[in-house]
Amino acid sequence: MNAGFAVRSALVDASAVTSAALEEHFALTGEDAASACRRVMARPLDPDRGQGTRVVLVHLADDVRRLVVTAHATVMDEEGLREWALWLADPRGPAPEPRPPVEFDGPLAGSVEWARIGQESGTGLRDRSLETGMAPVPVRTLAAACAVVLSRYTGTTAPLIGLPGGTAITATVDEDAAGTEHVAAVHALEAALADRTPTLAVGTPKPVAILDELEQAQAAPVVVRLDEGGRLHCRYRADLVDDAAAEGLLRSLHAVLVAFDRDVVVGEIDLLRGVDPVSDGGPLAASDHTIHGLVAERALAHPDAVALTCGVESLSYAELDATATRVASWLVTVGVKPGDRVGVSLVRTPYLVAALLGVLKAGAAYVPLDPGYPAKRLEYMVADAGLAAVIDGPVSAEPVALPEVSPDDAAYVIYTSGSTGKPKGVVVDHRNVVSLLESTKDYDFGPDDVWTFFHSYAFDFSVWEIWGCLATGGRVVVVPQEVARDPHEFHNLLRAQSVTVLNQTPSAFTQLLAVDLAAEERLSVRLLVFGGEQLDSRMLPAWFDRNPEDRCRVVNMYGITETTVHCTWFPIDRRAALAGSKSVGTAIPGWRLRVLDARGRAVPAGVAGEIVVSGAGVTRGYLGKQELSAERFPTGPNGRRYRSGDKGRMLANGELEHLGRLDDQVKIRGHRIELGEIKAELLADPTVVAAAVVVNRRGDAGDVHLDAYVVGPVDLDAVRDRLVGALPAYMVPSTVTAVGRLPLTDNGKLDVGRLPTPTTEAPAPTGVDTADQVAQVWHSILGASAGLDDNLFLVGGNSLVAARIAAEIRGRRLGEVTVQQIYRTPTIRGLASVLAAGGVA
Repeated sequence: MNAGFAVRSALVDASAVTSAALEEHFALTGEDAASACRRVMARPLDPDRGQGTRVVLVHLADDVRRLVVTAHATVMDEEGLREWALWLADPRGPAPEPRPPVEFDGPLAGSVEWARIGQESGTGLRDRSLETGMAPVPVRTLAAACAVVLSRYTGTTAPLIGLPGGTAITATVDEDAAGTEHVAAVHALEAALADRTPTLAVGTPKPVAILDELEQAQAAPVVVRLDEGGRLHCRYRADLVDDAAAEGLLRSLHAVLVAFDRDVVVGEIDLLRGVDPVSDGGPLAASDHTIHGLVAERALAHPDAVALTCGVESLSYAELDATATRVASWLVTVGVKPGDRVGVSLVRTPYLVAALLGVLKAGAAYVPLDPGYPAKRLEYMVADAGLAAVIDGPVSAEPVALPEVSPDDAAYVIYTSGSTGKPKGVVVDHRNVVSLLESTKDYDFGPDDVWTFFHSYAFDFSVWEIWGCLATGGRVVVVPQEVARDPHEFHNLLRAQSVTVLNQTPSAFTQLLAVDLAAEERLSVRLLVFGGEQLDSRMLPAWFDRNPEDRCRVVNMYGITETTVHCTWFPIDRRAALAGSKSVGTAIPGWRLRVLDARGRAVPAGVAGEIVVSGAGVTRGYLGKQELSAERFPTGPNGRRYRSGDKGRMLANGELEHLGRLDDQVKIRGHRIELGEIKAELLADPTVVAAAVVVNRRGDAGDVHLDAYVVGPVDLDAVRDRLVGALPAYMVPSTVTAVGRLPLTDNGKLDVGRLPTPTTEAPAPTGVDTADQVAQVWHSILGASAGLDDNLFLVGGNSLVAARIAAEIRGRRLGEVTVQQIYRTPTIRGLASVLAAGGVA
């Protein structure tokens, strides 16, 4: 809800008022007066721009006049507004002191998030009703029911309910109380309102003054009542609430009123009355394959087909199978037994894939130990995993008898970040992975497909990249780490290798997209799969301009390591991209997803809660952490499930929206803020290719600030002006910094720790000496100054820093330079000379 709707009004007799002291007035008669009042009440106010109140005089027939006094919800409470309006109508005595409203601890928009769950849109007022067969109830009983519903819908324990007569009540919801106790508590709040018309406003976190029918429908997103015939009615604003949400609200209210009659404990009231919104991918054919068994079948059927390439190096399926067998034989000879765990610490090459396959053939589970990880983290993982062996170089032995491996044996253990600061190992079985591959046959993967192995093998997106390709007979292009970090080099590789299946995190893709838009030749990609983090689809229309939907299929797949890479799929077309859809679609076959509240209750469609996953992909849990596994992997009616900690909601059409983490809120100066909302506004600027918003503390007092980072040919002043015009003042970032690219972790996600120091200054103008500009780039990325002849790799630089410097130089339009060139010329002076000479290919 924006500032324009957070208003309340008072309508008082003003026979003695002249127009001289008023902001404006209407000279109207008859029915025109009613529409004028509605128009005045609905007009927006923005206190951040000095527009907190409005006073308008309306002339009615027979010289009757009404004073319409409107105040923003953050400026004045209802009673103070009414006192002020009465004083304005008859200004005798001192003016009353305006009383500020009670602070509401929650996001203003959160209360109506549930109200947009479909694709409908419109304007004006709409009506819905529901036959209940119930006897009429007092307005405060209906208010008590609304309080329970809004508490569940918004997560607010004390929602404010607008009542007839221009007042409101704060109805605290005690979920441990009996229904009759809750109703009695609400009745006691406003005993004077016993017999007023049972009509009230719901859906706003601030109380709404309901004075008469003229105002009710304009002041609140929804107005509800229960008539004498037992029919529940609601009138709602079509610009804020869609039909499905209104119908769902009525059903929930009916469920609560029925529960009150039965004196059900408030926390046990079922808003859904047995209807459980679930995304069910349907049955999945059982498979007794193992991962290496599927690859072996391909090797037997097409032994000479190329399985892996990396530069000039390649391995056929027969060579891959033979190399993996020698690795497995070596593991057996050194004492590795089925069920053991084997660490693999290798750079990204075809041999790495053969080593992983060899571990599986030996009946063990591989544990990725990415050589790029800090030594301390690797030491912890080695100790925690209890490794039986580590492969950190070529190993081989003459073939020996290999053990039988069950689909229910562990295939790998991938470590993810832990809330306590210590990583935790997720144990994934062969059956989990094979089920994933079986569930995605709709993609028609086959021998003609070329995939990239782009992501770190310590990131489970690589499981999909490697085994999804090799199990279906395709060719894996192993992307060297230095190429993966350079979007120009990576784009060249995609084109040269005619890659058809591309898997990307959204953060990595934004960098690739910028390169692709400037390229002359189109890529051969037929399927683009997003995963690993939340996608903002509004960057995709530019991709569709070059790669129409009939040429390249784009799919957003939501997933979690604990549920085996992917859980859902959502085909994205241009229409969905332009709409900025947050949908991650529906469950893939064999998976089921529900949205539950903090007490584990299913929530109605449109209501946000925790995404909970069950089905074929749910893994066995965390290695050596029984208590944590029991907490995050509870047993439910449909077997084991995983509590993701991700926030989502079901839509009316059965799709799931991913809304970030449950804890992805920050509170700054009393306001709760969703960072994703600010990022969405940044990405709405057509010049912004990628964006990030982070929270920082600065100054001796450690003041909290929002800092934004943008990528693209941006005008920073224009970006700031756009934010000021679109967001409340407390949501506008303190700084907006232009960067050549957003730094990523090895898993392709935003690396907040490597963002440069916030600045409001634009990149240096082109008139500055090239060496000075290169020095600025070094300083911004290294975080320290360097001399003109200092060697980058002796003052804190590494391959990733070199890749970032190359990208930043391109982003500032200083010229073309590759990571390899920086290795050859690792000084500011030398690199400036290269750029002055026209750069390198």
